[in-house]
Amino acid sequence: MNSLLSQVCALAEEIGPRGTGTPGEAAAADYVAELVSALGLEVERQTFRAVASQNAFPMGINLVALLAVIIYPLGSPLTRWTGAGLALSVAPMLWQTIRTADSPLRPFLPQVTSRNVVTRVEPQGELCQRVVILAHLDTNRCRIIWQSSTVQYLEPLAYLTLAMLASLGLLYLAGALLGGPAWVWWASLLPAGYVVGTVISLWHDDRTPYSCGANDNAASVAVALEIGTRLVAQPLDSTQVWLAFTGAEETDHAGLYTLLREYDAAMREAAFIGLEGVGSGEIVILTRQGLCAHFRPDPGLLALAERVAARRPELGVNAAQMTMEDEVGTLRRRGYRALCIAGRDPATGTLPHWHRADDTVDTISAQVLERAADFVMALLEELDGSAPLPASKPSP
Repeated sequence: MNSLLSQVCALAEEIGPRGTGTPGEAAAADYVAELVSALGLEVERQTFRAVASQNAFPMGINLVALLAVIIYPLGSPLTRWTGAGLALSVAPMLWQTIRTADSPLRPFLPQVTSRNVVTRVEPQGELCQRVVILAHLDTNRCRIIWQSSTVQYLEPLAYLTLAMLASLGLLYLAGALLGGPAWVWWASLLPAGYVVGTVISLWHDDRTPYSCGANDNAASVAVALEIGTRLVAQPLDSTQVWLAFTGAEETDHAGLYTLLREYDAAMREAAFIGLEGVGSGEIVILTRQGLCAHFRPDPGLLALAERVAARRPELGVNAAQMTMEDEVGTLRRRGYRALCIAGRDPATGTLPHWHRADDTVDTISAQVLERAADFVMALLEELDGSAPLPASKPSP
């Protein structure tokens, strides 16, 4: 069996679902660490606390909105203003979560222990620049909305939720300013009913099983390991390559935040290449992505990647846009140089079998894995032969 495909099988079949903070994610970290060590590379493990579920932030935010609905009509100016303040906070908190995978509610949410596996391949000569390859270990649940077959509804639903939460805040602000007319609370029952429905949906969503994640993201882990194997055999001239196998990408990007915090100076100078779902479909360079708060890759990295794609037409790599959030979004919004290489299902326009029960090994193509590895390797060689990229700016 192809070595890349065998690694996908080990992760998605033998280990299986790898939810954030679960024994499956821990087993995946152990498996990757063992393979990295067998290459003769030093293995670093990082452990950290992460929010247990992707839904924890929106669930907490919606519960704050319902608390405002309960407090507002209690009959005093203090309760009206308290309810208004709580209600006014929820739409901005949801927008922050969409943009950063974080929220002020984090300390109050259920958390688990997750982990990263990190290694470095040194260059043959003097170190002039660093590149970080990102591939996450964890898998998500088989989501009702956050999945490939319903991706077209994600942005309209997000905007509707933001509008409902904002309307609740504006109603209670008006009520507090006007002295508490009864019609305000009765009018607020419409957005409040929407919030109740959202809470029920989120609760049900978190009862679904975890995906095996053959495409998302065992395929990317296998490609990153293949890159490590090739670099050990033939290091780059002046570029140090980090392989960062992160945990908690599917919930709050705590693995990436841990990497950035512990290696702040080195990471600020690095170029990041995120790998997502590169096991089937088309291999694409993402030129625009995100949910509502869209972002773009670093212009310098994008130009290099497009040059490599044009020079290697046999790899079939094209540019594309995608509705999804990943670690590259967190990096770009914080001003890091970053680019995402992804698999794309032409039928859905997003990651193949994204957050679905059928994201299994039988959907993986050994040829696509090889092409992804070849393209990433060609991009690293292009970076190695180029002058270090200029500092980037945060993507809006």
